[in-house]
Amino acid sequence: MNAFLLAALALVDAAFAGFRAYTGRDGRIRKSKRALLAARRGLAVGAPALLLSAALAVTLLVAAADRGARYAELDAAAHRMLLCYAPYAVIVALSLACYLWGPFRAGTLAVVVGLGPLTLVRPLVVLAGAVAAAWGSLPAASVAVVAAVGVLLVEPFVHRRWYAEPV
Repeated sequence: MNAFLLAALALVDAAFAGFRAYTGRDGRIRKSKRALLAARRGLAVGAPALLLSAALAVTLLVAAADRGARYAELDAAAHRMLLCYAPYAVIVALSLACYLWGPFRAGTLAVVVGLGPLTLVRPLVVLAGAVAAAWGSLPAASVAVVAAVGVLLVEPFVHRRWYAEPV
């Protein structure tokens, strides 16, 4: 269950990474279709990265002498990652909800106080989750590093591939 929650978070994060890569690159007023395209591009880049870390986890699980113990070890690592990522995700979701559905001033405050600084600390949160997962487990460390690198590379890749020049 922990792995599925992490996968869902990673895919949502990939969509937002695609959106962030696009944001500010287009001066048009009506750009919701382009923002959705950017989110899909983030998903298209993030999904293979997620599959790579999942393939590594499955390989480690299949190659283990005691699969039950290895599964428990990887599941515990995923739980430790969720403990790092869940509070961050909840705060981002609340800030985003306030931005989308709150009054104009509250939405502006949510961006300035919430979404802006949270975007800056995102790499630190991702690394903290990877360190928490790796704590005391070498197999989990390898999966966590592959996953963290994949998550952190989505936005720069999408930015360089599709949005290097302003529209």
